[in-house]
Amino acid sequence: MRLNFAVLILAATVSACSSGNGGRRPETPSSVQTSSAANSRVERCVDLLLQHARTQDVPDKEIARRYVRKTYCARFDEKGWVYDDGALRIAAQTWLEHGGMCAAGGAGEPTRTVPCEPERRGGVRILDCALLGVIRRSEVTDYIEQLRTKGPVECDDGTAISELGVP
Repeated sequence: MRLNFAVLILAATVSACSSGNGGRRPETPSSVQTSSAANSRVERCVDLLLQHARTQDVPDKEIARRYVRKTYCARFDEKGWVYDDGALRIAAQTWLEHGGMCAAGGAGEPTRTVPCEPERRGGVRILDCALLGVIRRSEVTDYIEQLRTKGPVECDDGTAISELGVP
């Protein structure tokens, strides 16, 4: 599954599909402290993701922030995949990789839905590295080492594997 934050952010900005309170529930006094910590984590996540995205062509940065917050960071935080500093856990990457479904079937057979196969070019597994830039470096290193037991890997955008991750 190809994830390109710049395209997604631009599409969200152009469509301006966010309005109102964004589906947020009103805060109750007992949820304010917990909500405050979660909001802080989510906002740091948004900052990190946008820092690694090309957003110079996005006319309304706040719409882009809302899109990234709602589509990625808030969902990842609900699953416990966001560290206090906004960095992501490797589970976010594996969830995105394994979440894609593809159509399969041969001539004269009905099409069925199956998990997508990883993209390969000449025997090299091609990774969508957009999220790997905001995941803990130690987790990225372990993940890449695990993938390399099955062959070489490269980033889809040309990023060097050694440059991935945050401290």
